Amino acid sequence: MSGPKYGQILIGKIRRAKLMKELDTALEKRECKALVAKQNALQQRFDKFFEEHPLKATKNALSEAEKAGCENSPQYKRLFVHLARFESLSRYKCSVDGDSKALAEHRKNSIEKFFEAGNLWDIINEETLSLKKYTERAKMLADEKASAYNTSEELVLTSEKVDILYGNIIEELMTSRSFEETKQAVDNILHSAKYDEETKEQLLKERLKSVKIEKNSSASTEELEALTAKYETLCEYLGKEQNQNVFSNIHALRDEVTALSEEARQKTMGEYITESIRDIMERIGYDIIGSNTVSSAKHTAQKDYYEFSESSVINVSSNEEGAVLFEVLGKSENGEISSAEKRAVKDDMDKFCPDYNKVKELLSEYDLSVTDERTCEADERYVRAVSEEFLSNTEKRRNKKTRRMTFDE
Repeated sequence: MSGPKYGQILIGKIRRAKLMKELDTALEKRECKALVAKQNALQQRFDKFFEEHPLKATKNALSEAEKAGCENSPQYKRLFVHLARFESLSRYKCSVDGDSKALAEHRKNSIEKFFEAGNLWDIINEETLSLKKYTERAKMLADEKASAYNTSEELVLTSEKVDILYGNIIEELMTSRSFEETKQAVDNILHSAKYDEETKEQLLKERLKSVKIEKNSSASTEELEALTAKYETLCEYLGKEQNQNVFSNIHALRDEVTALSEEARQKTMGEYITESIRDIMERIGYDIIGSNTVSSAKHTAQKDYYEFSESSVINVSSNEEGAVLFEVLGKSENGEISSAEKRAVKDDMDKFCPDYNKVKELLSEYDLSVTDERTCEADERYVRAVSEEFLSNTEKRRNKKTRRMTFDE
């Protein structure tokens, strides 16, 4: 029975577990490398941002306010706190330590800090202008020996309760990517002439509640960063183009990562089977003369061709799911084969039978076995030919690759 031989290669539990561990380790290293690269790139953006946003004008405004005796004003106090926070952020460093899980958390924190810095800069500019106006009016009133300045809208923004609510909302928004839009809506409430203080208080309470809900709903940012890193790593490992549409939908991203993870597992096991059979064929004396990969919508098959005789070559095909084919093919200049050549190939089918049995015996050393085996008898009707030109154009694999450890090693 040395005609075409079909079968399913199974990987034993121990070897399968080792392969999956190797895959997890390899993907983890790739994922960590990608996340570290992202953190380093973000650090450069941090450094450039703070270089391009100096605080000289803000510090001058605080100094002028102190000279005018305005350090107890709400504007001064708020700006002083914001300035200290901004300077603290300027010393922030994007961490590149830990495993992929830790790095995903670091990245989430770093992104939040980056948005916080940008939002805080806008607040500082606004508060700086407010303090300048306050200081200028204070100086003007002092020169005029005014007795009070508590009627100015610059002195008292609103009631104390409303002011506290406003500050709480701004604090919650600090790391938000929709900071400007939401802040504008809050400012509209704050400065609206149609609302009394009680109504403003109620509206701001509702706004604060919604901001907190929105912030909690975005707590999946860490998961999103982790999934994004895994997706990008899997695409790189599998040689696939990234689908940019999935990044905006965490559910779609989860599904993609699950599907690609399974594909990576199948690829790893398929590669192990292919490399093991190559190793075995070399051990029993065969030289590989060509190789090519054939892809379809469902599978990717690896085809290896081995020198057998002047009349024929051995074709060994396997895919990522372990389906395998051993076949004796006739060699031909143009792909056609004569009756006499068919008889020679049929004789080679019989000659290959002992070596095929050796292959099956040696598979156990790699924790592999053949199941669902179907063999065809040696017969001229099964003879197919492969052209010499085709073999010469396939990828040559004469140089032996680094051999995987066999099961008993």
